[in-house]
Amino acid sequence: MLIRFKDLSSCRALSSRLLAFLLVFGLAWQADPLFAAEKLVVVHSALNMFTAPLWMAKERGFFLKHGLDVETIYIPSGTMGMQALLGGETKVLAADGSSVVNARLRGAPVKIIVGMVNFYPNPFFSTPEIKSPADLRGKKIAVTRIGSSSYTATVMLFKKLGLEESKDYTILQLGSTQNRLVALQKGMIQGTTLSAPESVIAKNAGMKVLISGPEIAKLGVTIQHQSANVMESSLHGDFRGTLKSYTMAYLEGVRELYRSKEETMEVLKKYTRVTDPQVLSTSYDESYQAIDKQGTLTEAGVQVQLNELAKTEPRARSAHPSDFIDGSILSELSKEGFIKALWSTK
Repeated sequence: MLIRFKDLSSCRALSSRLLAFLLVFGLAWQADPLFAAEKLVVVHSALNMFTAPLWMAKERGFFLKHGLDVETIYIPSGTMGMQALLGGETKVLAADGSSVVNARLRGAPVKIIVGMVNFYPNPFFSTPEIKSPADLRGKKIAVTRIGSSSYTATVMLFKKLGLEESKDYTILQLGSTQNRLVALQKGMIQGTTLSAPESVIAKNAGMKVLISGPEIAKLGVTIQHQSANVMESSLHGDFRGTLKSYTMAYLEGVRELYRSKEETMEVLKKYTRVTDPQVLSTSYDESYQAIDKQGTLTEAGVQVQLNELAKTEPRARSAHPSDFIDGSILSELSKEGFIKALWSTK
């Protein structure tokens, strides 16, 4: 049926009513050509449970619901992902907060806008012959890259245990969690932190949990682990609306992850290519509660890192954690009732 409009204002009025209908009932935006979804490239630095809400939002159509056509790209390091953000290759980086702290201290105008995982939850694994942290003297320990959260957490952890980088052990930059797991199993390295599902695979392969996640937290290694990071300029002007839409869709992905283990396992299977049901199930059980339900921003994890950097970096001594975060979008969503409604509906 062809509808003829008497004037342009009639067309626009109908478009506005249709837009409201689509938003209320959560229908896919591509259902009508009047509303072409805005393309958005999102870079993420991990293939694990902590990225699952992002994938869930894409698979369930939450991004489309909020007007975004999202393409996710994996770069196996927050440090490399930050280079993509600074270079304009992405507008949103889902990666470690460490990369933001390091970059901003050096003058890069970047901010954390969503707290995905607000502490370091990954256990430290070793090869079976390592009986205690002291046994790692003279050994090789792997991280993704220098400056990443795995690097920051590892160096902080072993300082607290009396071991110094270079002097007592050697750091190797091996990239992804998958690469580090393979290196650990082959004896090329003697230790590394691992996240699920690789942490589950490591246990099944006989690797040793030398220091558990809770033990690492008790030692004070509570850095900002995963977050949504953007250029400060993106928070102003027209693109701010895009970031708000991104945040809404991401938080809906978090909600679905908490509500459906089975669906999360399917998403994790698709994106990580891990097919073992036991590994997927255990990965969910061990990791999902570390994902912040409301994307809460906290200063504690940033402050811990600043305290550590201040020992050698003068700029960290005068920095305040609030300089590195921007909670304005989350504040808007809270005032509008979006976050409360998200968890009150079935």
